Amino acid sequence: MVHKYSVILVTLAGDGGNVWEKPQEVLETVAESGYDGVDLDAEPDRIDPQEFNKVASMAASLGLKVPALICAWGGWHAGEVRDLASNDESVRSYAVSYAQKCIDLAAGFDDPPILEIAAVPPASEYPVTSVPRADLRRNFAKSARELAEYAAPRGVGVAIEPINRFEGYAGFLNSIVEAKSIADEVGADNLGVLADFFHVNIEDAALTDTLRHAADKLMCIHLADNNRQAPGTGHIDFLQVIRTLNSMDYSGYLSLDAVPAKPDWKTLVNSSISFMKQMEQMAALQDRIAAAERMAPPA
Repeated sequence: MVHKYSVILVTLAGDGGNVWEKPQEVLETVAESGYDGVDLDAEPDRIDPQEFNKVASMAASLGLKVPALICAWGGWHAGEVRDLASNDESVRSYAVSYAQKCIDLAAGFDDPPILEIAAVPPASEYPVTSVPRADLRRNFAKSARELAEYAAPRGVGVAIEPINRFEGYAGFLNSIVEAKSIADEVGADNLGVLADFFHVNIEDAALTDTLRHAADKLMCIHLADNNRQAPGTGHIDFLQVIRTLNSMDYSGYLSLDAVPAKPDWKTLVNSSISFMKQMEQMAALQDRIAAAERMAPPA
């Protein structure tokens, strides 16, 4: 099975691959490396609409789809508090309004990209958050329901991304299991989950078991090894990942999300898809060998 790959462009920006500064170089590098798409930043109040449309159009001209828009939820990324689980209704509502603007941005595409949402506090409280987890779940589920309802008539999918305990709420929405339970509770057809392999490696059970658990709600994957670097540089068994996704008939994107972009952004982009394609080829070869053995007459 051949999978679809994209690059989360914001992850390249800090290491010389800023698409808003040199769009042609970045997008051509991604396209020539063999990717199917690029995930663009979702900052409708900060990125000039003309500039955004210019980059989106250039991507399309190179055969690159935009499968997802990447929202900024953590303070280090957003530069402000955007907390969908906050007990302060004004803070929660502000985060919802930001996400709604991003949904409107996604709805402007002919094939609307997915939008990812997460629960990130103003500051880490590891090892245990001081806010009651029941409150956080109630607040986040309310936000997720509002956003799914807003996104549905606009043709936009919304994916809940669990964040590890060191970056998100310590004890709340750190795992795929909890994200899926919220998606199931809300019950919206356009609400699912996003599996970021870096976070899953920290918080969930075996990666392949987690993917199977998420199956019917799995909308997209953020691709990195356990060390948040390029696939193949850590201990995740990507051959088994590919075999599992094949068995699930997974049709979403695998979006490169390695931070920082080591050893440089161009090498990261090229080497990552090359490695993943090798895993696909190896899985296909194993399947052909297994099929031939099943067909062979008994000795």
